Amino acid sequence: MKTYKKLLKCSTCGNVGEFEYIGSRDVNKKGDVADIVGNKSMWISYFRCPNCGSVEVDFHPIGEEPDIPSEFFREVSGDRKENS
Repeated sequence: MKTYKKLLKCSTCGNVGEFEYIGSRDVNKKGDVADIVGNKSMWISYFRCPNCGSVEVDFHPIGEEPDIPSEFFREVSGDRKENS
């Protein structure tokens, strides 16, 4: 299975290389940052460092879709269940 990779620099270990795409999400999907960006979408894509495994984020311009090829695009949820 092919994966999408992007050249990035890790903010944790300093590695520069091809980071594997994990997924993207619209952080304003539920209006969580509407007071900042209005009703526009605000996408963030996540990439994993091949050296240390940390996750780096790539912010996309407000109102624009991620520039990830459609065959690799994966929307991930920001929902978390709390332990009760």
